[in-house]
Amino acid sequence: MRRERSSENSVIARIVTKGTGESAGLVLGIGDDCAVFRPAEDEDLVFTTDLFLEDRHFRRTDHSAGSAGHKTLARGLSDLAAMGASPRFCLLSLALPDWADDAWIDEFLDGFLALARRAGIPLAGGDLARQERFAADIVACGGVPRGLALRRSGAQAGDWIYVSGQLGGAALGLESGTGAAWERHLRPEPRLDLGCQLRTWGATAAIDVSDGLALDLHRLCLASGVAAVLDGIPLFPGASLQQALHGGDDYELVFTLPAPLSICALGDLPLTCIGRIRNGEPGTMSLGGQALVPAGYDHFQTP
Repeated sequence: MRRERSSENSVIARIVTKGTGESAGLVLGIGDDCAVFRPAEDEDLVFTTDLFLEDRHFRRTDHSAGSAGHKTLARGLSDLAAMGASPRFCLLSLALPDWADDAWIDEFLDGFLALARRAGIPLAGGDLARQERFAADIVACGGVPRGLALRRSGAQAGDWIYVSGQLGGAALGLESGTGAAWERHLRPEPRLDLGCQLRTWGATAAIDVSDGLALDLHRLCLASGVAAVLDGIPLFPGASLQQALHGGDDYELVFTLPAPLSICALGDLPLTCIGRIRNGEPGTMSLGGQALVPAGYDHFQTP
């Protein structure tokens, strides 16, 4: 028997019924041709977009719909955190295959909107379509005091390099499919509070660890025209150094400061100094005296 398909209007109605959230600047949300957002006069708006694709970023045989919804939004929020921005609104476009029935869509939306509520970011609109494989596109907007957005390009020789949390957990979870590491892979936590705190600490540069520490720090060093010397990496329990350096999907923040921190944690989130920024060929890195290759997840190089 052929399954009855949801209509576009019925999916939109279910999204609205679940509650899409509000923010002070959101004048008009879902229901018109465009959303309307009115920013504060003294802030800059920052924007990011991220694709989340079936069989590339998740497998429906292994990942629940709720975890897929959570991760779709978490990826965009992590980018906002790296810029020191507070969430303002998001847009979500979905391409839904025939296998995505009402129950799967509802669970996906529940995972997405649960994180949206915790982060204080309303869903202001998006788009729907049909295609053979599932695809989601998230657009996230954040606000930051005017002229104070964190960038990759501000690191200076002598700066201290820090990383939040522990690395390698997501890669370990993807390999093992069990335990705390698997949960870490399924539901990463964007470090929004830390991102805002970095501005008050005078951070000179920041980037989120989405494709592996080695590759993402390399990008920061290239943008800043500097080199990096690393001493050690905080590992997720059971993770290997290779998973921490090249595995990706941790969504922690790497940042640089002109002076060392007087604290080693922000609440329950550990902060670890892993090295120093040096003058040298832009993008070069070493770990424990050995050259560090900037390998990690690359859509155009990774099978």
